[in-house]
Amino acid sequence: MTRPMHQDAAATAVLRMTMELLLLLLMFSSLLSFTSATAECPDKCTCEENKINCLNQKLDRIPDHIPTATRVLILSHNQIRDIEPKSLTHLTELTVLDLSYNKISDVKIGAFANLSNLRKLYLDLNKIENIETGVFNNLTLLEDLYLAHNRIHKLDSEMFKGLTKLNRLFLYKNMIRKIPPGIFDSSTSLTTLALDENPFTCDCDILWFVNLFKKSYSNHNVFGYEVPTCHFPVEMSGKLLIEITENDVHCASPDVIEVPENKTVSVGEQLQLSCKAVGDPEPSITWAKDDIDLEPGQRVQVFQNNTLIISKVERTDGGQYKCVASNSLGRKSFEAMVNVNGLAENGSNTMFGVIPFFIIIIIFANCVLYNDIL
Repeated sequence: MTRPMHQDAAATAVLRMTMELLLLLLMFSSLLSFTSATAECPDKCTCEENKINCLNQKLDRIPDHIPTATRVLILSHNQIRDIEPKSLTHLTELTVLDLSYNKISDVKIGAFANLSNLRKLYLDLNKIENIETGVFNNLTLLEDLYLAHNRIHKLDSEMFKGLTKLNRLFLYKNMIRKIPPGIFDSSTSLTTLALDENPFTCDCDILWFVNLFKKSYSNHNVFGYEVPTCHFPVEMSGKLLIEITENDVHCASPDVIEVPENKTVSVGEQLQLSCKAVGDPEPSITWAKDDIDLEPGQRVQVFQNNTLIISKVERTDGGQYKCVASNSLGRKSFEAMVNVNGLAENGSNTMFGVIPFFIIIIIFANCVLYNDIL
């Protein structure tokens, strides 16, 4: 039995309507997905999966509404001046952060808080002059750090503390003159350390770094294409850092010329201990009591001439004091014993001096009275 033609036409129409409805639903679903994706994408940026690209958009600040799942954030070639402490803290999955080619002048503590998964950080080609101590310390997985082409003139000894995974560090084309001792103690994985085109002063202060290089990095090309050179003093200008010897800079280890002396003080008095040292580089002097470093406080002061003064001495201030003079070539220490006489001890001594006097007075008075009676 054949179906009437009008039934076939109706079936075809229903099928067509079903297909059109499915296509419409598919398009609507795609539109919803697109709308959702673009709603999370910061203004003037393009978003692709976990990568946010805000390259060359004339941004003057880090944009808001960056998705928390972002792994790669490109903010280079803009006009950003500050890294506000809370602008990046929610990006805990971030592995790459590119802030190169901006106008950043200061990097303050908290700028990279919570970015514990960061592997690559680009801060090159900015105007950075100051980097606060500890700003990188939580980036324990950081492998590459780009700080080249800035205005950095001073490095802090704890600037790279905790960066045990740091593999490549770029500091070339800055204004660095000194490399503080211990700055690379944590960076045991370094294979590239670009320091060229900095106006280094080649004196005793830099000799520790030269010795470190010869000991730890001489077997591979850690400096990359260009080895850093001396800029100051004039007679050392152009000399490669790795070629400096002690004969070039005439250094001297610390020599203590005034040692602290043993002392006895009473409770409430002032304690003063002196310590002076010479050397090149000039030694720094620290004080310790019973092998614990002394920190300046309300009663404890260390003056510019390294004299230690403790005011209003207490019984607990007694003990062994140590003066430690150190520079990049070595250290020397001298000790002094401080005894503190307490009030109770002084009081008992006084009492023992007064009692016999009163006994004599009483005996004398009794004798006089006895003679009067007779």
